Amino acid sequence: MTRDELEADLRTLPDLRQLEVVGNGTLVATVVSGSFEGQDEAVRQRTVWGLLRGRHESQQLQNVEFIFTKAPGDGE
Repeated sequence: MTRDELEADLRTLPDLRQLEVVGNGTLVATVVSGSFEGQDEAVRQRTVWGLLRGRHESQQLQNVEFIFTKAPGDGE
């Protein structure tokens, strides 16, 4: 999976506020979505990985190291 492909997929998340994908070979993403408000981390992770697994084979996702999932007010 390329950085552009990962960005394009994650941009389909509802109420996306911020997206950053870094790396060339191994990718790490940070997603901020209003739809994550009130959800714990496990639910957020299931959402983003479910989206990616629904669009790609497992082998294509091997270079995605981690996706940080945040709601707009997290960490403030």
